[in-house]
Amino acid sequence: MTAKSISKNDEKNIIAAQGEVNITSGKTKLKADQIIYNIEKKEIIASGNVIIYDDNGNVFYASKAKLKDNLKMSLIKNIGILLSDNSRLASSSARSVEKQNKIIYNNVIFTKCKSCEEEKNNEVLWKLKAKKATHLKKSKIILYENVFLEVFKVPVLFVPIFYHPDPTVKSKTGFLAPKISNSSTFGTLFDLPLFLNISNTSNLTLNTKYSSKEGILLAKEYNKISNKSNLKLNASLTKGNKTRLNEPTKKEIRGHLDLKYIYEASRNLRIGSNIKKSSDKSYLTKYRLSDGETVLTQNIFSDYGSIYKNMSVDLFKFQSLSDEYKTSKLPFIRPLIKFNWNNLSNNNRKRNKLHKLTLTSVTRNNNQNVEALHFETKNERKYLYKGVLLKDINKINIDSYSRNGTTNNKSLLKLFPQKGFDVKYPLISERKNSSLLVEPVFQIFISPDDYKNYKIRNEDSLEVDLSSSNLFDINRYAGLDRIESGIRTNYGIIFKEVQSNGDIIGGSIGQSYNSNQQQLFNEMSGFKNNYSEFVGSLNLNKSKYDIKYDFRLSDKLKIKRNSVEGSTSFIKTNFNLSYIQLKAFASARHDDTEQINYRVSRNISNSWNISFSQVRDLAGAKYSSPLRTSFSLNFNNECALVQVGFARDKSYDIDIPAETNLSFNIKLFGF
Repeated sequence: MTAKSISKNDEKNIIAAQGEVNITSGKTKLKADQIIYNIEKKEIIASGNVIIYDDNGNVFYASKAKLKDNLKMSLIKNIGILLSDNSRLASSSARSVEKQNKIIYNNVIFTKCKSCEEEKNNEVLWKLKAKKATHLKKSKIILYENVFLEVFKVPVLFVPIFYHPDPTVKSKTGFLAPKISNSSTFGTLFDLPLFLNISNTSNLTLNTKYSSKEGILLAKEYNKISNKSNLKLNASLTKGNKTRLNEPTKKEIRGHLDLKYIYEASRNLRIGSNIKKSSDKSYLTKYRLSDGETVLTQNIFSDYGSIYKNMSVDLFKFQSLSDEYKTSKLPFIRPLIKFNWNNLSNNNRKRNKLHKLTLTSVTRNNNQNVEALHFETKNERKYLYKGVLLKDINKINIDSYSRNGTTNNKSLLKLFPQKGFDVKYPLISERKNSSLLVEPVFQIFISPDDYKNYKIRNEDSLEVDLSSSNLFDINRYAGLDRIESGIRTNYGIIFKEVQSNGDIIGGSIGQSYNSNQQQLFNEMSGFKNNYSEFVGSLNLNKSKYDIKYDFRLSDKLKIKRNSVEGSTSFIKTNFNLSYIQLKAFASARHDDTEQINYRVSRNISNSWNISFSQVRDLAGAKYSSPLRTSFSLNFNNECALVQVGFARDKSYDIDIPAETNLSFNIKLFGF
């Protein structure tokens, strides 16, 4: 104990301290203008600007307090508490009952809010008022009796009993914030999630949604994490309307499963699964459980090894959610086995070496099965000569296909060597406020013509699209069934300027050349002739805006691809823009695709925000047509969240009609 003056009265058997009194007992601290300590009763009476800091981070303010000599509270009057989570509790008096491990408060006011600065009366947005509240320390809850919820001093709700966890609880079982909305598809929708805190490492959220048109949707999310495993399970079930073409609408059992699991069996061995499955193709989108997926993947995997040696085994199965992917053509991969090893652990190596061995076994419902073994060895070495960076690349592929994987029904063995050089000449200019890098790049790859390509049924290399991101790749086919062949060159310029204030300007432009026409390399993919179209990018990262632009130009410098993403803000207004344009693009309705997505949001005040966003289809329409439109008005501060939203979706499917949705969501922070 410290104070300006301390005295002892042997006759009354007390110790008195006055003036800036400080007492410490373990992690608990007491401050007061004066205290009187009864030595016989081992009791402290503190008065005048009493402040108590307990071991849980709570701060108690009072005019007078009675405490034990270990600073445990017995009785406090005119108390105000700043809890460790910044919520506030005020009471006319508080009494501690040690045997029952609880504190009883009388005439209680509780709120999570600070005083709303925008209100002239300095009144908080909401508060709870109760005749009595009990802090049950063992259960870690604060229990209120005869409770009124007041918003701006107006009582809006009364309940006889209410409780919430105390600030020491990170998560506790209870209902989460409800949500009410209305849409043309579902009618009135009420959403009330229940959170179950099973243990410190696992929890379950049960979400019961009721809609006036579709009935009840049951959804659950289970999470469990440990030192060696991580499990996340999402699932839903309903009996809802299903609409089919030329058939009457009827109620069906519909649902989905989404499982993600990984387990570290040992230091180098990991096993797990990523499984997502739906009852039908339109369910996830209609019930807003997913957006934009055309194929669902079910994958079981294992992985063993390190960065030097690694082996993985995968099983894949797919479910189509689009008419463009017929179920009969979707493969079942059983299994995909990969074994990789390198020499990076050898500090005396002269060349970097990488070896890959891959076994694939693919089956289909139409009996077009494929078994193949792929071996790839690659080695490279880097040189620096008079500022020129040179990389020497050697690569050999050996592929073996069973007869059911070839067009002539005969087994096939293919040996495919490649030689390549990568040359860069970085030019660096240092200025007073910036540094500039201009780097010309030239690559050449030489290999024999792959005349056996047409004998191999293509399973995994069906998509090719030239862009600035893959311009300098040795092989632009995504899979193993096709490899670029002949003499190929890639050339271009990469530049980047970094300014002293952190602003960055960068980009690239380049082109590719192939001596012979590659299979699937056509005008749509960027290779009309031997010379490809020009591809490039421009990135502007400024303090006030951020813009990323990707483009593709024909040999006559006509724009074939446009992609812009940008964001900026000024005068409390944020702008986000995304635009894409594809020429000569295979589409069911148009040869061209053009779409814009933009969002504007403005902060009206410190708490109020308004936003508007829209996705518009610009292709094939004299006046662009909005696909999705949304508007929202939001109030958000440290004590409450209120959202009012309107959305209109005109994207159409036989079971997902155009929809208008109005939603309302309110959440009071602190519970």
